[in-house]
Amino acid sequence: MKQNIIVIGAGLSGLMAAWQVGQAGHNVKLLEARDRVGGRAWTHPDNNGAFCEMGPSWFWPGQPVVMSLLNHFGIDHFEQYADGIVLFQQPDGKVGQAPIDSPMKGSYRIDGGISKLATAIAQQLDPADLLLNHAVDTITQQDGVVLVSGTNTDGPFTLRAERVAVAIPPRLAGEMTIEPAMPPAAVHALHNTPTWMAGHAKFFALYDQPFWRAKGVCGTTISRRGPLAEIHDASPASAEVGALFGFVGIDAGRRAAAGKEALIEAALDQIAQIYGEEARHPTQTYLQDWTQEPFTAGAADQAPQTHHPNYGLNLDLGEAWENKLAFISSETSFTNGGLIEGALESGIRFAQCVAELSLKLQDEPTVEHKASMDWDWFQG
Repeated sequence: MKQNIIVIGAGLSGLMAAWQVGQAGHNVKLLEARDRVGGRAWTHPDNNGAFCEMGPSWFWPGQPVVMSLLNHFGIDHFEQYADGIVLFQQPDGKVGQAPIDSPMKGSYRIDGGISKLATAIAQQLDPADLLLNHAVDTITQQDGVVLVSGTNTDGPFTLRAERVAVAIPPRLAGEMTIEPAMPPAAVHALHNTPTWMAGHAKFFALYDQPFWRAKGVCGTTISRRGPLAEIHDASPASAEVGALFGFVGIDAGRRAAAGKEALIEAALDQIAQIYGEEARHPTQTYLQDWTQEPFTAGAADQAPQTHHPNYGLNLDLGEAWENKLAFISSETSFTNGGLIEGALESGIRFAQCVAELSLKLQDEPTVEHKASMDWDWFQG
């Protein structure tokens, strides 16, 4: 039987869910608060030949969903550059060689950026079913029908559905008005599930070429000084231009107090100390602070995560919401929570609940992978 389904949030999980549910013959509307798709999966559009991943950067072998999708859409990928020395910056600023491989060695990057994948999935939807600038704040029931309400550019709206999937970060989902109320344990779980990337800021510096490679340096630096705690080579596969990016290791309050320009200058000072004076003069810099994104981060997300949380949600939503409501962000995945693969898995899992999966995946085992961050020592 055909169902009317609403998916809230056009990140990768929401896009995947809407596409697969629609492929199975159901009526679907995908609502997104931003004016673009992808959510945290976002490649900066002004990249001067590079492609700057402001959200997730990598995926790994043994993650079959993302690999299948790239093959399906004819999108290339390449291995993260990891040839050469890994550097280590001590608290006093001294830089030396670290006796390790880059923690990102063996990982993959999407050629052209992750936004290319998000756009490819979005293009599988009927444009009339993708509603941007639709911010949802209330989910209720009336005579067994689910009502989804919020605001768009024209003012308040309400849409009706038989089933709703919430593909936004759990903490933000927990702030919605949902009536009948869910069991307290479910609400507690939503509020206490950290949003991956929400507390982070990423800094990019672009160059005419990846000059550090000629020095035998792979681009990866682990720093105990900061402001960047972990730096990597972000150049395209062609190496026609060079790019470095770093995770900012200080919390949102201190970032805000310093100001954007001062933080960029501090980051340039740091990478000049590490890679030489040539690094002080990029062709372009970008700074993305996810704590400033209200559709990603809430009050509880203001500190950067120093370790990858143990993700996965299997919520008891109560009898009133059985087969009517689901939470499907990347953080709900038990095997790849917070990662690209986890977002896609969660979208597929919802589609499997309402219809037979229509996209055939590669016959590859799923391999759990956690992000590499280990910043428990970082004091700024």
